[in-house]
Amino acid sequence: MKQFIFLCLLTLGGGLGGLIHPFWAVLLYYILAVLRPQFLWEWALPMEVRWSLIAAVIVLLTVAVNFPRLFRRGRLNATASLMMVYGMLVMTSVVTAYDPGVAQSWAVDFVKVMLIALIATFIIEHLWQVRVVIVATAMCLGYIAYEINYLYMFQNARLDVFHYGYGGLDNNGAGLMLAMGLPLAYALAMTPGRDARLLWARRFVAVGIALVLIQAIMLTYSRGAMLAGIVGLLWLAWRHRPRRHVLVITPIVVVVLFSLAGDEIREEFLSTRQYRQDKSAQSRFESWNAAWQITWEHPVFGAGLRNSNTYSHNYGADRSGRTIHNQYLQIAADSGIPAALAYLALLGWSIVRLGAARKAALHVAAECQSTPNDDDPDSDSSAVAARQLTEAQYLCLAVQSSLIIFAFDGIFLSLETFELPWLMLVVAGVLPGVIDRRIAALRQPQQEELEDSRNRFSFPMPQPRLLENPT
Repeated sequence: MKQFIFLCLLTLGGGLGGLIHPFWAVLLYYILAVLRPQFLWEWALPMEVRWSLIAAVIVLLTVAVNFPRLFRRGRLNATASLMMVYGMLVMTSVVTAYDPGVAQSWAVDFVKVMLIALIATFIIEHLWQVRVVIVATAMCLGYIAYEINYLYMFQNARLDVFHYGYGGLDNNGAGLMLAMGLPLAYALAMTPGRDARLLWARRFVAVGIALVLIQAIMLTYSRGAMLAGIVGLLWLAWRHRPRRHVLVITPIVVVVLFSLAGDEIREEFLSTRQYRQDKSAQSRFESWNAAWQITWEHPVFGAGLRNSNTYSHNYGADRSGRTIHNQYLQIAADSGIPAALAYLALLGWSIVRLGAARKAALHVAAECQSTPNDDDPDSDSSAVAARQLTEAQYLCLAVQSSLIIFAFDGIFLSLETFELPWLMLVVAGVLPGVIDRRIAALRQPQQEELEDSRNRFSFPMPQPRLLENPT
């Protein structure tokens, strides 16, 4: 009963906060979409309620109330534009689908996910909002991982996440969701703060979240999630600055991974080398080949949203209704090659744009740190700007790494309506603009000061005297 009361209070708070600013309603939606309480606390909730759907309605209502203000201040970024292009192409495939019933049933969730993502790109506009979203998501994923570990350690080694998955996802999807949380725990640990005690407390919490996430990923026995998580951690290690942190932390992470992974998990992970004898791997190859054939038979609009599952068996898949198990081939077979290219452009642009924004933030933060105010560094605007840009570059790296994990594991999974990567894409579209505006605001006083100094040391040019006409 206490879980139901908590969810009611959380929903009420998000709705009331959304009347003040729709950001709080968007945050409520993504907390519930990631947490999925109807699956997490199914045994405690008195009725089956789609909490994220309720939150989506709240978002639409609060947007309607605040629409004039949002319309004046809203910014359309490249990520939102690519989202709209991709969404229109997918919805076209719903209209032209061979089995309209299947396509329309999937279109309901697709429209909800895309609509809230587009709204969020217009609502989230400040660095503190990005920080709150990242922290809230990391805490939700950490709690899910805690519940998975609790069932395993204190409930007779229950492996519900392996046998039943989580929140409508199978064990592979649950493993990917947890793996995407590792970079968010990194962001929570690395973002700077003025209070040293609060900073170390936050780092202690972040380390705890990372540990339970790693253990929970292993309990899913998802080889794709394990491999994608390693790829993401390697990316973090390669791009992290300063380098001395990597030299200290990397050996610790390696020791933790080997100590938490038992013999069964190591054998499961290493079994990827025998993919020719692995029935699971072979079934994926067969479904990929089926998707490839469907794509080239219907290259423009595809067979229809999620219609390729219906016909994959006719093209060589091992059974009827087989999912393609590849995000990119699934989109191409369902919605056509243009939709797949739009999706790849959306994902690739977000990753590249985050890298460019991070590089700019690092450069300007270094400039600000080189010109501190010796009298009171904490009150100096340059020091504050350096701290904000340093935090922003860590957030960029974390979101970029999380998207790389999703992009890599997307080779083995089909998760078009999975909310977490869409949330990361929203942040990827917003965060570079936040950094650009912060840098522009920092440059503007310097430019005005330079113009004032030029005017101060410039002399007026003498005006030529007009000679009177002697006549």
